Amino acid sequence: MEYQNTMMIYEKVAKLTSQMLVAAKQQDWDTLTELEEHCAMCVAHLTQIEDTLPLSSEARARKLASIKSILADDREIRNIVSPWMVRLNKLINNYHVESKLTQSYSQ
Repeated sequence: MEYQNTMMIYEKVAKLTSQMLVAAKQQDWDTLTELEEHCAMCVAHLTQIEDTLPLSSEARARKLASIKSILADDREIRNIVSPWMVRLNKLINNYHVESKLTQSYSQ
């Protein structure tokens, strides 16, 4: 019955990615980061215990539903986070340019 443990982890990852999506929509980056760390631990655990036995059709359907949910949430999270990361990168680059100019002209 190891597959039940595996299924619980898949479903936990699906729940975590759903919570991550909520955090991303709210621009709650601290919570998003914390949830991502929990999710990464679950995925690491999942890779260690992945079953080699064939799953029943019910278990296969549950696993597939979890994976589809995870992928859909991940896609939405990326759509939210990517533009924010671009803006952050521009701010950081502007800061570095400004800092270099300040150093150059203050000498």
